[in-house]
Amino acid sequence: MSDRLIIVDGYNLIMRTPELRPGPTRTLEQSRDKLETLLAWVMGPEAEFLVIYDGAEGMAAGESVGRIQTRFSKPPDKADDLIREVVEKKIDRGQTLTVVTSDAAVARHARSVGADIALADLFLASAIGPVTPASETPEKPASLSKKELEDWAEIFRRGKPEPETPEGGGE
Repeated sequence: MSDRLIIVDGYNLIMRTPELRPGPTRTLEQSRDKLETLLAWVMGPEAEFLVIYDGAEGMAAGESVGRIQTRFSKPPDKADDLIREVVEKKIDRGQTLTVVTSDAAVARHARSVGADIALADLFLASAIGPVTPASETPEKPASLSKKELEDWAEIFRRGKPEPETPEGGGE
């Protein structure tokens, strides 16, 4: 097992990336496959990935192929709920985590429990180069709004929480 687990907010990343987004020539399943292939081939062997997607009734539980694991949330829960749950469990076990998302609420939670965060757009740009601007999509805009930028700035200003020290110990 790797020292680092990177948790990817799957549809958040796919829908923000024209090269991955489903459309007339790509199904949602093909988009997921493309993302997972990209992670497997482009990223170094020092990390393992858990890609979490919103689930749908009757959708498979997910699978594991090499360093890439996938999981789907079980409705009515969303991927965001599953990401929060997994982050809390893994942090409690002492695992080093990075959460890749553009969702400020998910990032804020991950940071508050001690995980590192990576903005989805920047993470992907580091893997495949600059991403071409996305067409306007009301659900997942290509650029961050002023409020989103303020939320992200606040997350980065706060930094990682200080580790708790046991009472009466340490000196």
